[in-house]
Amino acid sequence: MTDVALDPSQLEAVQIEPEERQIVIAGPGSGKTEVVSALIEHLTEEAGVDAVDGLLVISFSNAAVNAAEGRLRAHGAAPVSVQTMDSLAAEILRELATEDYKDLDFDDRVEEATRLLADDGWDRIGDLQHLIVDEVQDVVGVRADFLRSILSAMPADAGFSLLGDPAQGIYDFQLRETRRGRGASSTTTSTQLLESVSEAHAPTLRELTGQYRASSRDSQAAMRLRDAALPHGDASALEGFFADLIHLGQIEDAVDLLGSWRGSTALLTATNGQALATAGALRRLGVGVEIRRSAHQQVAASWVAATLGDSTTDSVSKADFEKLISDRRPDVDAAAAWRALRSLVGARGTEITVSSIANRVRAGRRLLPDLAQSPVADVVVSTVHRAKGLEFDNVVLLDFPVRGRAAADTEIDEVRRTQFVALTRARSYLVRADGPDDRDLRLATSPTARRTRWYVGGHKPWMTFGFEIGIGDTEPIFDNPAPSQAHIVSEVAPGSELALRLDVEPSTLDLPVYAVVHNGTTIARTSRMFGEDLASRIGTLERRRGTWPDLRGAQVEAIATAASDPRPDSPWRHGLYLAPIITGLLTLDWNGAAE
Repeated sequence: MTDVALDPSQLEAVQIEPEERQIVIAGPGSGKTEVVSALIEHLTEEAGVDAVDGLLVISFSNAAVNAAEGRLRAHGAAPVSVQTMDSLAAEILRELATEDYKDLDFDDRVEEATRLLADDGWDRIGDLQHLIVDEVQDVVGVRADFLRSILSAMPADAGFSLLGDPAQGIYDFQLRETRRGRGASSTTTSTQLLESVSEAHAPTLRELTGQYRASSRDSQAAMRLRDAALPHGDASALEGFFADLIHLGQIEDAVDLLGSWRGSTALLTATNGQALATAGALRRLGVGVEIRRSAHQQVAASWVAATLGDSTTDSVSKADFEKLISDRRPDVDAAAAWRALRSLVGARGTEITVSSIANRVRAGRRLLPDLAQSPVADVVVSTVHRAKGLEFDNVVLLDFPVRGRAAADTEIDEVRRTQFVALTRARSYLVRADGPDDRDLRLATSPTARRTRWYVGGHKPWMTFGFEIGIGDTEPIFDNPAPSQAHIVSEVAPGSELALRLDVEPSTLDLPVYAVVHNGTTIARTSRMFGEDLASRIGTLERRRGTWPDLRGAQVEAIATAASDPRPDSPWRHGLYLAPIITGLLTLDWNGAAE
């Protein structure tokens, strides 16, 4: 088994028989990632569980999955099946649904998969020997019902391991949206899920008791507040600890410290809008930052397009690939990259096709760690919810004035757990600071918008001073891509400043399209979705007088691989391109003057 030394509580959760059923309570820093990884290794290499058909891992955190896949790969073991609840539901629908489900939203798809599983069963579930669910405290609502259905459909001699921490269950807000009529029908909490699983399946309850994250006095003290985050815990202990943390003052005052700290630093906020505003404030102060993406915003690493984007042949051999990547991206491990590409497309021989890689990237398939674009900045801005399951060397908790209604009694426990999650992300420094002004941050509510976006408003409803741009809002230059691709390779880097200028030719009265310009060269254009959402907020030219505004304040967050339909007449014929990732709040500028 693994050479990593596991403590007694970890070994107890790992060295089980495939048919055993257990719930493992894993507080922050208790080594859950190592346990998940070692458990997968034990079941597949020592307990005889079939890695393909006999084991299913459901995970909401890439950390545990990445560790497990890396360990198995190093041992030459077969890869295991790792999925989210939503991807598993989609697979059931593809195999069992008799009616078109493509117009269903995510929750409706999960509900339909639950019904099909209960009515018809599913061969894949029937073949399982063991199910592992990581971060089970995040499973609420229709997904909790789906998990109960999976457990009921498993063979009587199959086992399961559900790992998580009730003190870090912070997704009850999804159920409040349900009760307000904006979500699906289920209001099952993670607590109710675990209670029903215990009653129906009588699992063994275990707890990881070690602490392997905290290295400073404050971070160690924060870990000891777990009981205070549980129902009926001492809320004053959390509040008092938070109040006693060192306060750095305004975010501008913290910038010098950010540059002097070693390792990774996260600035944590309550909302995505606050994260966007914080990132903008730091960038204006010359700090390179990344905004933590959601699980649905994964992008492919730049080396994929840099290596294969302009390939003259569709089929590429291993030897050809290794030479290409050695010449163009010597910083990338060629062997690991080749394995990742083969896994992505399901190739078995010594060749892969570039078109199949483009198809998989375009389809939004889950990417292996070696294929996903990794963070490049040492400073990350994130909501507490998106930082959950992660750890950083240093954490700055940002204070913002409390606005809106006070938390209801039913929400107090969630507020307490969210505070505990925020306090336990740090290995070393844990401090507070005041966030930037967020008084004018609002969420766009237009029914015609393609997605929910933050904007900066004013004292009148129609006023818009800033607008969110994010993943998927830019696309490569498809007509004559050579100049833009060459410019990105040689001139563009994270932190590069960009200008977004109206591209008159493709723009219409209803849809603005912007050229993304770096040092005079257009390297991308804004997408149709972005233009439609902006128009839904500020109005089309038919509804108001004037022109479309320019957009200011864009910076390159990262370079990634983007995929499009094949273009046989282009040197980038297979549909793989380099593209800048831009996230943040752009300033609207009407001929040099803000609206």
